[in-house]
Amino acid sequence: MKKQIVILAIFILSGMIGLSACRQTDAAPAVASSAADQAAVAPAPDTTRYRDKVQAAQEAFAASRFDEAMALAREAAAIDPTGSAAWDVFRSAAVASAADDYLRHLPPRRYRIDTEHFLANQVNGTQYFIIDVREPEEYEKSHIEGAVNIPLREIGQNLAKLPESKTYPILVYCHSQKRSTHALVVLRELGYTNVYNLEGGYTAYQEWIKTNPMPTPGPTATPEPEPPSC
Repeated sequence: MKKQIVILAIFILSGMIGLSACRQTDAAPAVASSAADQAAVAPAPDTTRYRDKVQAAQEAFAASRFDEAMALAREAAAIDPTGSAAWDVFRSAAVASAADDYLRHLPPRRYRIDTEHFLANQVNGTQYFIIDVREPEEYEKSHIEGAVNIPLREIGQNLAKLPESKTYPILVYCHSQKRSTHALVVLRELGYTNVYNLEGGYTAYQEWIKTNPMPTPGPTATPEPEPPSC
């Protein structure tokens, strides 16, 4: 008797599973049809409004109103997210805004520090994270004690080596200050607010330590404002 009941239960369960599968199969075309119907009735983007917004964003960009240009470009992108023109204006305005902010706040010495004041700061307790952006073979020949070698072209791939704090003092240098100037701009744009470029590079550093005694603890004269170099 028990065996018959088990067989009957299995039979009923199998029938229920089969019926459920049939219902799901029958429902699938209906779901697909519903999605297709919704796509068919979705409103097309208002191309006239989109073009007007993009044009207004371009005009704001040309007038150096970068924040306004970004806002208008975002509005255009909301009208038609697939349009590329709005995103092009937005990207250009974002880059221009960052560059404008950087140049407006550029101090007289353009974030440069000479060897004397760098060493004096060290003697007085400032702990710099020093980055040598020269190539490895240059670094191996000679470098500032404690410097970490991150070649200029590899900074983007080595952000994990940088200090966690964006306010930590950072000194960048190369052979003559040219490559390190690029590194300075990149790090500043990444949000590091206490980055400085060694004036004259490693060449000036070597010349200074050969002809001058090391600074001792105590106040150091403020560097004189330098005349325009170009």
